[in-house]
Amino acid sequence: MNNALYFQSGGVTAVIGATAAALIQAHRQNGSGRLLAAEHGLSGVINERLVDASALPEPMRCVLSQIPGGGLGSGRTLLAPHDENPEQWLRVRDVLVKHQIGTVYVNGGNGSMDTAAKLVELGERFKLDLRVIGLPKTIDNDLEGTDASPGFGSALKYLSVSLMEAARDHCAMATKPSVFIMEVMGRHTGWLASCGAVARLPSAIAAPLILLPEAVFDPAHFVATVRQRFDNGNAVVCVVSEGIRTQDGRFYALQNAASQYGHEQLGGAGFAIGELLRTQLGVKVHVAIPDYMQRAARHLASATDIAQAEAVARHAVVLSQSGQTGLMVTVVRESDSPYRWHCGAVVLQDIANCERRLPLDWIDTENFTLRSDALAYLRPLIVGEISLSWTDGLPDYPWVEWPKVAPLLS
Repeated sequence: MNNALYFQSGGVTAVIGATAAALIQAHRQNGSGRLLAAEHGLSGVINERLVDASALPEPMRCVLSQIPGGGLGSGRTLLAPHDENPEQWLRVRDVLVKHQIGTVYVNGGNGSMDTAAKLVELGERFKLDLRVIGLPKTIDNDLEGTDASPGFGSALKYLSVSLMEAARDHCAMATKPSVFIMEVMGRHTGWLASCGAVARLPSAIAAPLILLPEAVFDPAHFVATVRQRFDNGNAVVCVVSEGIRTQDGRFYALQNAASQYGHEQLGGAGFAIGELLRTQLGVKVHVAIPDYMQRAARHLASATDIAQAEAVARHAVVLSQSGQTGLMVTVVRESDSPYRWHCGAVVLQDIANCERRLPLDWIDTENFTLRSDALAYLRPLIVGEISLSWTDGLPDYPWVEWPKVAPLLS
């Protein structure tokens, strides 16, 4: 059981390919056996859709580190509790044993770390010599135990730049009172919506109003604030998290609720806010939803984010080779200015399915903005730009061709 297996789970990020590429390189240098990878997450393990990451040609590995979308495929399949689906556990065990997997690297967010913790339990239940290491990944930045999650810094950079550009456009066209609303992802946390505080707008444009899931949304107070803004100019800019809630705890705009894992399919909060302002103030409103773009914009990736995405992979191999298991790699902040950090680890069971929210003392609820403590934390995460290869005015994003692993006979 000296081979290793890597898979990605949940929504991808602009830098998840950098993690995968760094893991392949670190395994080649310090690992043992082959490094296999599963296509489309845990479902690829169950369906034995495996590729030989160790055999990926070096030019293709370099491509993997510089493309959005991961290059391997992800998925939403999670490992259910054993008593709910023992057949699933048996199938995963059989695949691990057949391919002599001694280490599993799980790259994902909250639900993925729960699956990683269950894989530790699976190894114990079936008496496998199995090490399981989690690698943090989420643009939501809501993983406990780590200072930042790879993927967040790049998404925050893209949203902040997009808001700076759109705000100028909006201001130029505001010949009468009008509102620009950008709705960002974030079911329960407002980390991405913090772009409204990070974006550097000229003094002629008032600071964006930020609506966060952590703060109760009071429609009357918000409308009054927007009305007051119009006393000083025609252009008002807002950033709305998809998961904002009213005093009764209900999502302001809820399409449907999932029955498991709290993964509600949200959307429409920005349009709901727009309709509120049209109704109450009679103003023009434009709503923009970055959607996939906020997690796929590799051309605006943060160099800091890329460095952390690569570092967590290298540290994961170190942990595995030292015989450790049941851990998630973390980013540990040493200082804000200058920004210093290193990699550490936390126990999977301690953080799986936990959700880190924006600290309430960072939020100025009266003025719909964030305080200076938030900016001191956020700004270092977007620092640094990267260079890409471009052809005919477009970035080169080749498709990664993986060496396939044939399913083995039982």
